[in-house]
Amino acid sequence: MFIVNVEGAIYKNEKWLLIKRSEKEEHTGGFLSLVGGKVEKEGTSTDILERTLKREVAEEVGVEVSNLRYVNSSSLAFSY
Repeated sequence: MFIVNVEGAIYKNEKWLLIKRSEKEEHTGGFLSLVGGKVEKEGTSTDILERTLKREVAEEVGVEVSNLRYVNSSSLAFSY
């Protein structure tokens, strides 16, 4: 099973936007993080990552983002 997440490095006025993850989170609870979230299955659109990031940033911190640029992909393996 694969889970796809997106995160946004948001920079404005010489400052980065970070959030503190809830202590209740199973993965890295209580740590600082970039804003983002899980990509949900919703068809085969070509801009699903961008739409997901915009939605997650708006939901989590109430900010509208634009001018998105892809930076990096990584894979992590977890055993549950």
